[in-house]
Formats: sequence, C-alpha cells, structure tokens
Amino acid sequence: MKRKLILFDVDGTLYDNAHQCVPASTIAALKSLKENHHEIVIATGRSYFMLYSINSIKELIDHYILINGQHIMAYGKNIYEDTIDARVLAKLIHSMTIRGLTYGFQSSEAEAINHLNPDVLASFDELKLNHPPLNPNFHLNNQVYQVWCFCTSAEASAIQQENPDFDFIRWIQKGYDVIRKGQSKGKGLLFLKDYLGYDIEDVIAFGDGDNDIEMCQEAGYSIAMGNGTKRLIEAADEVTDSIDQDGIEKALKRHQLI
Repeated sequence: MKRKLILFDVDGTLYDNAHQCVPASTIAALKSLKENHHEIVIATGRSYFMLYSINSIKELIDHYILINGQHIMAYGKNIYEDTIDARVLAKLIHSMTIRGLTYGFQSSEAEAINHLNPDVLASFDELKLNHPPLNPNFHLNNQVYQVWCFCTSAEASAIQQENPDFDFIRWIQKGYDVIRKGQSKGKGLLFLKDYLGYDIEDVIAFGDGDNDIEMCQEAGYSIAMGNGTKRLIEAADEVTDSIDQDGIEKALKRHQLI
C-alpha cells in the first residue's frame, strides 16, 4: 500500500477524557501504522507543551499541527508559526473586557488567563488540562497564537462582529478558541502535506470536534469518531465507532492500513 499521512485530533479522538487514557486498541493501532511505514500527525488545538495527556504515544508521532494550525512541526523542527498582531489583539481584548468575560491566551510555550472562576476551572478539568496561571497582561510580553473566550454563543457572535479578523470555534460547551480568520487545522494540513510531498488523496484525517471540520474537508479522506459533534459528522466522509468502542482501530482495519 502507498504510504499515507494520517492526522489525529487529541481530545475525544486519541485521548479518552472520560477514562483519562489513550485506549489500548488505539496504541496498538498506531504501532501497526508505524510498522507499515505510514506517518502519524497530531492535529490539535493544544500547544506542544499541553500534550502531556499523550506522553505514552509521543514516540510514535512524526509531525504536529498545533494550536489549530498556528504552529506546525515536522521531524521535530518548527516549519510554520503564525501569531496575532498586537493591535488587532488589543481590540479583541477590549470587546471581551467590557462584557466582563473570562478569556485566556495561548503561545507556543505558555498560557495564561485573566481570571479564574469555577465554571472555567471545570472546563479545564473536563479535558484533564492543567489550570493556566493567572496573568491578564500575558499578551504584553508574549506572542499570542490563539485566544480562549468563555462566553455564550450570542456573546461570541457579537464579539466576532466587532472583530471580523477572527473566527470563533466552539471548544467546549462554555468556551471558544479564537484564531485569526482563515487559519485552521485544514490550512495546516495543506501546508504540511506540501512540505512533506504528499498527494492529497494520501492524506487521511480523524477528528471529533468542530475545530476538525476544515481538516476533514481538506483531507483526501476523513473519518469522524462516533462521539463526534453533529457538524463534524456531517462534514466527514465516514463515521467510525466512538473512542471507547475502539473506533480508530476499527476504521484503520476497514481501510487495510493495519
């Protein structure tokens, strides 16, 4: 079989948040992919330093599309980085501040939040993420790749109208990833596959969330987890079983990749 470039989201795709593990069947499947000489890519909204939940499989990973496409690594080398312009970011922060919202910042090496409250902490706990340090002025001394905004859908729509340079992507029920308009895991996929010299028909993507939609649309073939969001399932070429029912292993076997 021709070598494939296979992309996996983390939370809800590779990492089972409910059981706090990468399923044994998934680990075995990834090892088989490597034995069959396919290349494995992590495509996530997380920065590299936030990938502690998948430490057990990092030795199997070849490349990384990080922060929803804002940071890309191939063979351990940074090949693409994109940060938010300080003036545009200041306007976004003003829109969130006047509404009294909780928001945070993400760089390639650190994170911070403007204030902590039980709902926000519960959101990080749900994904088994470490609580970010409190630092509302993080953006003054760090390059920001992505912003988090914890708000209602109506508030997100209003802020986006005031800040048309950004896209709001549902992260969890109480929050959004806020990235520069036009950036996505899908754009990251196209950049990485060109860098590595793959044809698009040899690129396969697995995901479960709304921030995987562009990636699934751009991939040569896309597979949604059974536990995926409605929008992602509608966008994917195929739906496999959920993460706790060995969905990745079953799909890879169906396509004779392992």
